[in-house]
Amino acid sequence: WRPLCFWGPSMLQKCFGALPQICASTQSCLRCPVDLFFVLDTSESVALRAKPPNFYIDQIKSFTERFIMELKEMRHPCDRSLTWNSGALHYSDEIILVRQLSDIATERQALISDIKGISYIGKGTHTDCAIKRGIAELLIGGSHYQENKYIVVVTDGHPLTGYKEPCGGLQEAANEARQHGVKVFSVAISPDQEDTRLSVIATDQNYRQNFTAADNSRSTQLQTIRSIIDMIVRITPLPPHTFPLLSISLLLSPPLFISSFPLLYLYLSSFPLLYLYLSSFPLLYLYLSSFPLLYLYLSSFPLLYLYLSSFPLLYLYLSSSPLRGIGNKGERGHKGYKGDKGQQGTDGVDGRKGDPGFPGLAGCKGSPGPDVSPPPKCKCGPLDLAFIVDSSESIGSTNFALAKDFIITVIDRLIKDQQVNFGFNESRVGVVQYSGDGAQEAVRLGDPNINTLTELKQAVRDLRWLAEATYTGEALQFSLTNMIDRLQQENRVVLVLTDGRSDITRDKTPLNTLCGKGIKVGGLGVKDYSGRQPNHEQLSAVVCTSDPKPGFSFVLENFAELLDDSFLQNLTTRICEDKKCPNYKCPISFSGDTDIVLMMDSSASVGQRNFDSSKTFVKRLAERFLSAERSGRAAVRVAVGQYSRERRMEAELTSNLTLLTSKIEAATFQNDGTDVTKAMAFAMEKFQTSGGGNRKRKLVLFSDGRSQGVTEAMLEKRVRLVSEGGVELYVITVGNQVSEANLRSLVSRGRSYDVTYAQRHLFRVPDYPSLLRGVFYQTVSRRVSQA
Repeated sequence: WRPLCFWGPSMLQKCFGALPQICASTQSCLRCPVDLFFVLDTSESVALRAKPPNFYIDQIKSFTERFIMELKEMRHPCDRSLTWNSGALHYSDEIILVRQLSDIATERQALISDIKGISYIGKGTHTDCAIKRGIAELLIGGSHYQENKYIVVVTDGHPLTGYKEPCGGLQEAANEARQHGVKVFSVAISPDQEDTRLSVIATDQNYRQNFTAADNSRSTQLQTIRSIIDMIVRITPLPPHTFPLLSISLLLSPPLFISSFPLLYLYLSSFPLLYLYLSSFPLLYLYLSSFPLLYLYLSSFPLLYLYLSSFPLLYLYLSSSPLRGIGNKGERGHKGYKGDKGQQGTDGVDGRKGDPGFPGLAGCKGSPGPDVSPPPKCKCGPLDLAFIVDSSESIGSTNFALAKDFIITVIDRLIKDQQVNFGFNESRVGVVQYSGDGAQEAVRLGDPNINTLTELKQAVRDLRWLAEATYTGEALQFSLTNMIDRLQQENRVVLVLTDGRSDITRDKTPLNTLCGKGIKVGGLGVKDYSGRQPNHEQLSAVVCTSDPKPGFSFVLENFAELLDDSFLQNLTTRICEDKKCPNYKCPISFSGDTDIVLMMDSSASVGQRNFDSSKTFVKRLAERFLSAERSGRAAVRVAVGQYSRERRMEAELTSNLTLLTSKIEAATFQNDGTDVTKAMAFAMEKFQTSGGGNRKRKLVLFSDGRSQGVTEAMLEKRVRLVSEGGVELYVITVGNQVSEANLRSLVSRGRSYDVTYAQRHLFRVPDYPSLLRGVFYQTVSRRVSQA
């Protein structure tokens, strides 16, 4: 009987005078209830998005309270009143029911009061479980009209993967809502949320629409609320209309039906044959009564009606003809739901192994090695190493996987680069991952079933992301009790990897738990998934900056930087700062007055971190030169400069090591282009203005041979002028991205290439950290000091 209602109550009243009395006889004819349930995310990823931790939680509560205030009874087509039932829950890795579905007309203030009392949970994010609980609340409470049920989910879309989703995942929860006819609105907490995950939650894109609960603009929040309410009012179907007396009349007989409507009865009484005919076909009569427009249309043409009554089959055919469709065109139906993702296909067959390649050509014969002793082997171990890794929700599963790769890589680099031997009677290693209260897990070399490094690495790979709160202090105490105190070596190093945002409100264990115990603590602070910097105060407390021998810290932009080669070299160097090297004395001496200029490369290709390594290396050279033995009254002076596109002398020629060191420390990185020819010309000017024509002059130049706008001829000319000016040129080149032709020219003195001379004046290292390894600085200073 729905078509009767959409025909219009005024027209029905004219044609069927009994309609108002029939509707008045039943309350269900007057109400159209809507059930609306709120599912609110109060997990750690929401709470820790801003300071204080309850900032966004308060925003969510304010949004929900304002939403409930906007739920007002309103008139609906066919003289119906649209009413509201509403309830709410909030969740993290547990679900707390705020209030069951309640009639807003009587329970509005009680529901708002319960919303105000929400206190964030601040652990993991089980959105799939929360949505399923919301569906259950809608099905067991509220009205019995299944098509009028809605959920509003307010979340940040975290976690980014389905790993920590114990109730089947978001897709399964969304599918369950569709199966029960429950429509789900997906509302982001702030505009920068994970839209892919939020779109999975929503019934379709119309239920997403970039809805936002916690924007800086109050109008944006209100716009979201009113848009959702307008959608619900627009798409909510009217409940099936019931006309008890009318139905009974039709079931008894058409005459009784007709007698219930005096105007129709009076009209049909003029056509006794038609009246008798219809009375003989109650089913036909009942069918026609469902289409009042067709019925009245035919009634307007009595001869046609009487004629058709003689052909019942034709009459039935016309009843299903386009005459039924007279009226306004209906609204376009909603877009169909997106189907489930198909299963992954099977792996293809492995390709055929390729044919062996041809042997490579023999390499050129190497030049004779320098006449120096082999570098001494410095030993880092034995040491005991422990990793404490943040596995909280704010890290994210992808970053946690990178953290596990980082642990394995550091172990391998210590073995390869620092000659650390891990074993039962040598260096030991272990890993602790942690998250919330009581959420810690430890694996160590020597545990049952972990007897080798291979087994330890596999145990690290098998660690599963915990995705709860962040209790760093509790994790440090757990590590101290269960792992660190059992380590036997005097040299103990602990690396704490975290995004630096511990929940110190609930975790009362101090962050300086490892301080004052003779442990070197390294803090690795990484920006979290939302780009927030690690908390500097917390990181400083972890690394014991107030200890007599403080630890160290690194702050990284993202977890991928943990696997950067330069960072790994710097980290392993810091871990092995206390390694023991053989005390090989390699004294140097000067037989006459000597001036030495050290020119550092400050171009963009070097980078700030490598430039800092250059400064440290130059300080070591300067110390060696100024503390060297001298014959007679020989005097040594050292100057330090840098070049990029511009040239700068940081410290003029001096014998004062303290002054020279302070000037080097103050040098700033230029980060510009490279002009090596002008750098040499600049150094020559300093030599010429320094006085002392009989002094030996030596220039130590950092260069990879590459220079903007320089040709080989220009370079050879400048090198020849340097040599003719009585300056002996030494070149230090770093890495393998070099210009070999230009490097040959730099150490040629502008003459035909002399392999022996070039070998004694060219120094190569694979990277900038290698400048500081072993006794390389002794090798360079020894050659430069020789006549």
